Amino acid sequence: PALFSPCPPRPPLVLASVSVASRPAQMNAGAARASGAVLWFVHADTVVPEDGVAVIAAALRDSRVVAGGFVSLMAGAETTRWATSLHNAVKTYYGPLLFRPLKCFRGLRILFGDQAIFVRRTAFVACGGYNEEHTVLEDASLCDRLAPTYGRIVQVSRTVRSSDRRVARWGELRANVIYLVIGVLCGLGVAPGVMRRIYPDVR
Repeated sequence: PALFSPCPPRPPLVLASVSVASRPAQMNAGAARASGAVLWFVHADTVVPEDGVAVIAAALRDSRVVAGGFVSLMAGAETTRWATSLHNAVKTYYGPLLFRPLKCFRGLRILFGDQAIFVRRTAFVACGGYNEEHTVLEDASLCDRLAPTYGRIVQVSRTVRSSDRRVARWGELRANVIYLVIGVLCGLGVAPGVMRRIYPDVR
């Protein structure tokens, strides 16, 4: 059966709310209200391509693929953070290669929220969805539980644009050092609460 059905001219907007300030809880609540065979998690500060649904459908024609994400270009009003964007794209591969090498060769890729992650609903539900105790790098935790048990994860060769507010606040060098440090801590299994002290919210 087809993964996607034709969209009406103006798809209905359904709002889901949670009682805690938790992105994993928010995404789980949204997934519970969604009705499609594929879930697409798009952050409010991320702009996706007009043909994004077609790109996802093409990726999921391969039955071995369970989830994927886009290449995220981190940008502000006046600049695109090319170095940070490149680092983010590359760590999709080097993270699992360093910390989960066997799983990496079997299809694990580590995606992050600003990559507009998509995933087959059945696999998302089966693996338990987002772990609401992981308030930092919750997307990495999801990927680690999805692949290779439910299939492969891919990074498609298309871009989305995401806000550079963290880089603008911290500076590009400091931001990339922080991203690297919390990635290493996550790979080593350090508790989310410890990582949160290093990776504070900047809203």
